[in-house]
Amino acid sequence: MNTKNISKNICVICNEYNCLEEKFKYNKPDNSDKQKFFDNTKTKILSCSECKISYCANINKKKLDDFYNYIYKNKKYIPNRFSEFNSRFFSQALYFINHCKLESDIKLLEIGPNVQGVLPTLKVFQENIHYFYYDQKDIQHTKKNIYKLGTYFDPNINELPNIDLIWMSHTLEHIYPEDLIIMLKAFYKALNPKGKIFIEIPFDIHRNIFNFPHLIFFERFGLEKLFKALNFKIISISYINTDKSSKNGFKKTFETNIRKNNKSEKMNLLKSMYLIFQKFLPDKFVKKYALKNFVKNGPSTELPIIRMIVEK
Repeated sequence: MNTKNISKNICVICNEYNCLEEKFKYNKPDNSDKQKFFDNTKTKILSCSECKISYCANINKKKLDDFYNYIYKNKKYIPNRFSEFNSRFFSQALYFINHCKLESDIKLLEIGPNVQGVLPTLKVFQENIHYFYYDQKDIQHTKKNIYKLGTYFDPNINELPNIDLIWMSHTLEHIYPEDLIIMLKAFYKALNPKGKIFIEIPFDIHRNIFNFPHLIFFERFGLEKLFKALNFKIISISYINTDKSSKNGFKKTFETNIRKNNKSEKMNLLKSMYLIFQKFLPDKFVKKYALKNFVKNGPSTELPIIRMIVEK
């Protein structure tokens, strides 16, 4: 991060002067892996009054790369039957096709799909897709026409092919702040006419919770303002799970958090057991479990999120 910009009070995203303040602070790392690479007491979040975007102001790319390489190292992948019914991706796909037509023979770029990504789910609705991606991990399914472009997209180095659709599921908040505008301009250039970007991000500011490795935090209209300034047309934007309580209502009591964590631990244990034993189970049972637990006509989380589709 350019320390000169910090000292001069210049926003690295919109380049406006005298518009930065420290409104928010990072939470203490919630696991030992993060503690190895991140000190919340030394890392600043700066908020811009002009572009309505907040961002991590003093972290370097190498530290981020080291963190991601560390957490992915030796992480085992267990294949999941009917992974196309993953609740996050199925919900996102339904959202997309309710607002846009999923054309045949499209070129799709996904940023940060991990081992699965959205491709298996989109192929439920459209079989003929040419899929490109960037990630430290390799895709672990065997769909056709898959092309890995690199470990991560650096807009200062990488040249993108022509693309019809870009998918960013919980990746925009991980982008290095100084690369944000350059990256989005590169996307705009790579998109074919009427090409689209699907975005889903956590609405961290609504929860007033700021966890590493999230680096960019959007206020309610900051995301819209950003894409309009870059000549994108907004097709749809939805603020999901934001009407259940006030901004501070997401802060649970200690006792409630214990109950919720215990329930989450039980569900994670059940899912782990299911993944191990699923290969011995009949298809009828697996389909029933997958449909019941994965397919939801809505988000896969109770936390506030923002979904957005923009068009070139």
